[in-house]
Amino acid sequence: MMLRLEKATLGQFGAQDMMDLITSGGWKSILPDALEDKKLLLISEQLRDLLSGVGWHEDYDPASAALPLALLLLSKAGAEGPEGRLAVSMETLQESLYLLSTAIDREIVNRMLQRNDATPIGGGLLEGLQLLVLDSRKNAQPSVHI
Repeated sequence: MMLRLEKATLGQFGAQDMMDLITSGGWKSILPDALEDKKLLLISEQLRDLLSGVGWHEDYDPASAALPLALLLLSKAGAEGPEGRLAVSMETLQESLYLLSTAIDREIVNRMLQRNDATPIGGGLLEGLQLLVLDSRKNAQPSVHI
């Protein structure tokens, strides 16, 4: 028997919902181990769509929370440029999306298996993003300023 989930029952999780979470609980409330189950599953789906390019030409929802979530976490990992704006290469952004997707999916599996890891996933995610940012600066990749 396979695990199944009816996506229609999950609702939606967009950029405004993410901002509401941050307003009420601070930026750490959007880390994978802090998100409630439905939001975690929705972000996982949004990241998969974003990384695979699904829906870009059909019914892509620009209000999706996946990209703003990744950009905010990158800023918290120290990706700000000299003008205080986010400055990352497209390669670093893509790698950060894969890292975020892996962390989100790991949190989902941990919850399904009822595992409590000694190290919270959110902390490991931020450390990984910091390493990505440092590596991209060391290799002097061209940056996109956002």
